[in-house]
Amino acid sequence: MYLKTNPRIFLIFVTLMSSISLFATDIYLPALPNMAVYFHCSQSEIQASFTVFLLGLAVSQLVAGMISDHVGRKRVLILGFSLLIGSSFACAYSTTLSNFILFRFLQAVGSGVGSTISRALVVDRYDQQESAKTFAHIFPVVSFSGAIAPVIGGYFTYLFGWPSLFVFVALVGCVILFLVFVLLEDDKGIKKVDSSPRLSILQKHRVILSDPMFVGYVLIICAAICVFRIYNVESPFIFSKENFLSQQIGTFYLAIASTYILGNFMAGYLMRKISMNAVLKIGFTLFIFGGILMVIFSHLANTNPLSIIVPMSIVTLGNGFLYPVASAGAMTAVSRDYAGTASGLLGASGFITSALCVNWVGEICHGEANLLSLFVSIITLLGFASYTFLVSPSRRIRQT
Repeated sequence: MYLKTNPRIFLIFVTLMSSISLFATDIYLPALPNMAVYFHCSQSEIQASFTVFLLGLAVSQLVAGMISDHVGRKRVLILGFSLLIGSSFACAYSTTLSNFILFRFLQAVGSGVGSTISRALVVDRYDQQESAKTFAHIFPVVSFSGAIAPVIGGYFTYLFGWPSLFVFVALVGCVILFLVFVLLEDDKGIKKVDSSPRLSILQKHRVILSDPMFVGYVLIICAAICVFRIYNVESPFIFSKENFLSQQIGTFYLAIASTYILGNFMAGYLMRKISMNAVLKIGFTLFIFGGILMVIFSHLANTNPLSIIVPMSIVTLGNGFLYPVASAGAMTAVSRDYAGTASGLLGASGFITSALCVNWVGEICHGEANLLSLFVSIITLLGFASYTFLVSPSRRIRQT
């Protein structure tokens, strides 16, 4: 609504902003074993940097969305990307684990601003059906950034060392900050047409969270994020135990991200043919089937990386259906006047739950593929339960 450009450039711009947090999250995954050696720490201690990053994203989602509803999108974006750039350089030059974790938290707060505000900008501009289509275009590219990030991270670690990863993230942040200055107008003082009464911050949160549809869609997104994150943070240690190098580990994530991208494209196509609910059902069928298959394969051949890569690819194919549709459902379940706050709650919920899951998987799995597969399958079933009891049309019919 504030972008001085046409819809195509708007799509490119919000996609780039949406991608940076996932890119910053995943670029260092292949380097985790190397960084554990550098900082003289255990697997669970270096994984704590991932957990802290997710918590930083959660804080960012809550604060950025809420503030942007009051002071405007552009000012929050400038502050967020400035923080991202400074903290990324600080991560690169950290000499102790505690300093690295602190700067990693600040990096998360900065990068999370992009994904939060980009969702709000989409809802500012489009209705529910068009928002779902737009998200289905955005998420494949966001997913590609997550796919290419570990590959870049693996080779950069091998060639230049792990600090180069964070310098690279800082440079990408500089590019996005420049585009924010060029493409966005200063939206301070631009008045939106309020369709609902002015509420306090707590009242807004209460109104949003009292909507069972919003909560149901958010819980689906939480399940989708959790399976992706626990796999990403635990699998490098599974592969490392089998003596794979960082650049090899990075390429293993291409299959996972490719099927997610395929799911996004398929969801976008099917949204023009069938209902959102039908697309969700297809997504959950793949989501649950992949989780069950992962348990079976990991017990039959737990030393072969394909035993988790193949079924996890099916899980992420289903994930590709679920995430854009559930995001559109959640963001359009509430008033547009609360778009920033709703976006913050959506993102924060996903990152808080995934941070908890990442912490648990690091403490329990210890690089064991069969335990990781069990975690994944349980979360897929919990996601389906959220759909069944809060979102499905049959549930809504019973209420009326």
